[in-house]
Amino acid sequence: MARKFFITGTDTDAGKTFCACVLMRRLKEAGLKVRPYKPVVAGFENGRNADLESHIRASELDLRPEDITTFAYQEAIAPHIAAVHENNPIDFGSLDRDLAKAETSGADVVITEGAGGWYLPVSDTALLPEWPALKGMEIIIVVGMKLGCLNHAMMTATLLKKEGFNPVGFIANTTTPQKMPFYAENLNTLKRIMPCPFIGEVSYREDGDFMKAHDTLELSVLGICK
Repeated sequence: MARKFFITGTDTDAGKTFCACVLMRRLKEAGLKVRPYKPVVAGFENGRNADLESHIRASELDLRPEDITTFAYQEAIAPHIAAVHENNPIDFGSLDRDLAKAETSGADVVITEGAGGWYLPVSDTALLPEWPALKGMEIIIVVGMKLGCLNHAMMTATLLKKEGFNPVGFIANTTTPQKMPFYAENLNTLKRIMPCPFIGEVSYREDGDFMKAHDTLELSVLGICK
């Protein structure tokens, strides 16, 4: 059975996709077959979505965008609003179906990436954390390293644990060319106060090429040995 990781973030621009792709690259370097899945995506330009294309490139599998997502919306807006505008409501049964396909694809690891932060509305009455399948996933928190990250990270991790989810670690991701002021001090604070282990850092890369990005991810934190 494939291991299932879910990538969430402290906010919309924390760098979930970039870090998910760096993690996929590292897992592949460790000899594992990795399958990406992004349940919900919003924002296409000329029929293309950069997040889906990045996931496919990172996986190095022969996949189409429609193979790795369930609900794809044209407008780059909140998915539950896009779902109404495009008359394509999100339902957990469809997510279960496509997650099962990823799990039975022969992959060693399935990397599922969320959208926005943890409390993503998927309709007027439901949030993504209400998707039952999430209870069976190991959750990785991407912390966008900027002013406010300490509060955002602690709130996310604390809520996850309080609600019975399994945060297995966090990644510190630099989202701008220059690191935030007192970066080292902020990172040390996160290491001290977060209720889950530190997996490593991912550095900013101007060209967005996750295949060449510098990272210090320790797969051993996730119980994976090269």
